[in-house]
Amino acid sequence: MHIPTSALRALRRAVGSQNVCTDDVSVLLHAYDCSLSRMRPDVIIHITKSGQVARVIKILHQFHIPFVARAGATNHAGSCSTPKGGAVLNLAALTNILQINTQEGYVLVEPGVVTAQLGQALEPLGFFYAPDPASQKVCTLGGNLAQNASGARCLKYGGTLDHVLEATLVLPNGETLTLSRQESGPDWVGLLCGSEGTLGIVTQLKLKILPAVQEVRTFLISFNTLEDCVQTVTDLTAQGVIPRCMEAMDQLTTQTVEQMAPAGLPVNAGATLLLELDGEKATLGKEEKIVQQVCRQNHALAFEKAGDEKAVKWWHARQNAYNAMARLAPNVLVCDGTVPRSELPATLKKVRQILEQNNITASLLFHAGDGNFHPQLVFDERNSIERQRISKVAKLILQTCLEAGGTVSGEHGVGVEKRSMLALQYNQDTLDLFSHIKHAFDPENLANPCKIIPVDYAEKTIGAADNKADKLYDFQQKFKQQLAQEKPFFVTGTNAVLQTQEKNFSVKELNEITDIDLTNYTVTAQAGVTLTQLARALKKHGVYSVLPEGNETLGGVFSSGCYPAFYAHVTGLQALLPSGSCVRYGGKLTKNAAGYNLLRLFAGAQGTLGIVTELTFKIYAVKAPPLTATAFVPLIQNELFKQIKKELDPKNLLQIPEKKVHV
Repeated sequence: MHIPTSALRALRRAVGSQNVCTDDVSVLLHAYDCSLSRMRPDVIIHITKSGQVARVIKILHQFHIPFVARAGATNHAGSCSTPKGGAVLNLAALTNILQINTQEGYVLVEPGVVTAQLGQALEPLGFFYAPDPASQKVCTLGGNLAQNASGARCLKYGGTLDHVLEATLVLPNGETLTLSRQESGPDWVGLLCGSEGTLGIVTQLKLKILPAVQEVRTFLISFNTLEDCVQTVTDLTAQGVIPRCMEAMDQLTTQTVEQMAPAGLPVNAGATLLLELDGEKATLGKEEKIVQQVCRQNHALAFEKAGDEKAVKWWHARQNAYNAMARLAPNVLVCDGTVPRSELPATLKKVRQILEQNNITASLLFHAGDGNFHPQLVFDERNSIERQRISKVAKLILQTCLEAGGTVSGEHGVGVEKRSMLALQYNQDTLDLFSHIKHAFDPENLANPCKIIPVDYAEKTIGAADNKADKLYDFQQKFKQQLAQEKPFFVTGTNAVLQTQEKNFSVKELNEITDIDLTNYTVTAQAGVTLTQLARALKKHGVYSVLPEGNETLGGVFSSGCYPAFYAHVTGLQALLPSGSCVRYGGKLTKNAAGYNLLRLFAGAQGTLGIVTELTFKIYAVKAPPLTATAFVPLIQNELFKQIKKELDPKNLLQIPEKKVHV
């Protein structure tokens, strides 16, 4: 697109002439990331101080110039590409660690801080930052938030989503907001994670840090087959063992890495599991015995425990798998599909068949406990036929994940590379909701446009399931009848606190526990199920949730905001919008970075944006102390809430409760 001269003058006044570049070298250096996308921007704006971002965005908004934020550009989804041209805001210079507070357990950082840089700063203080993407030596914390990156430690500690406490966000119109998880209402910070810069630009982050663990033990276990390797992971979960990390590699990966940087990996094994335990010494001793026993039961070829020096070599090998594969060909395409853990062996088998049928060389490595795997396909992009073949194979792999009940992205995002696949993952109502979220934050579509949401998706989306005999279908019809009256009402469950007979629409009839899965350790239950009913049902199967017993409904626990720690355990939902449409998100997945995080939009929304009708969440083999409720806080109607509410409920039919309501 053409950038007006007056706009360039205004930008140069805002950041300095030397930081506004339109020359070919600057433009071409910012025309790509780690994906196949190659798109030329029109101007590069180097941000040197965080305060410049709002001024620059206001100028771009004034001239209606689209923009993309960028720092390390290590993502594999084309999230930094510029389909509409416009401006690239280079945030790489924003590298200040502003504050480290070990007493309260947080840091304040700018978005350009490299992830490993933060780890190095915390180590002498006896603390660590849990998310650890394989690219941590070059990726940035702002980019981690944009893609909701995770890494090997995600299994035990969660990804970026679980460690951001606050974010300073510059909206696409140049306004600045501070979003905090201490505020009532939807989890705006959670919604921001994985939004890929399409909702605004983050200029400061407050991140949770943790005290260093007492001890870490690292093990390298080899197997004849990937199936034995994955079964080991499932069996460990059944024993109540949650390792710090469980990383698996196939034979091609170990052989290629060993050729580049020998680390003692078993090159003749069909699969290798790099497993790490952490915690107190007494607990570690018990867990190590369980790990050894489970590995023997699953035909492990060898079981080796590392000292510190050897452990460093092993992890260095795992983190350099991408670099090792890059020695085999000029280009490496990394896929990022995630499936329920139980589906991993069958999915990997199908993926191998796809690779063999198309004569593609690829290594397989994966976060075994998460069902998140990364086929690394090598090719030469200068060969157009080879490039087309690689793109086709990547789509077939992701389609296989969807057929297994998975997602097209566990931690790499969607960008332009995978947005067409979202029409196969979500129904039209869900993608419509994505579009409403984008429009509420960015009505002029300037922030990283043409990302995430598929083009013309209404013609391509998956069809709605035929569930006319289902209780949820009957409930949806009643909800539509209620909406048709156009009279405001409250969403309730047991109605024990509000105790109103008017303006009340209850979910208590949705009282079925539809699935208890002892392989993936998830339960799916309707919103009207009480906590006591849930606890009794789980106890019969010898498993537990983190929720206490009580008369509160599951929907109320999730929507009221009184149990914010529960959000991290929820992996899927179904909800009805004020339009009467039904949206579905997630499932039996540990990770899902495909699209806006609807779990966090409805979490704490107190039934004002829609009715949560069903939840899928994690259960555990070992009973843990139940979560404690926090005090109910009436929903804060900030500008973001008002915009979202206007988009989803223009007639304002779903009322905001003024006191604690069992929804």
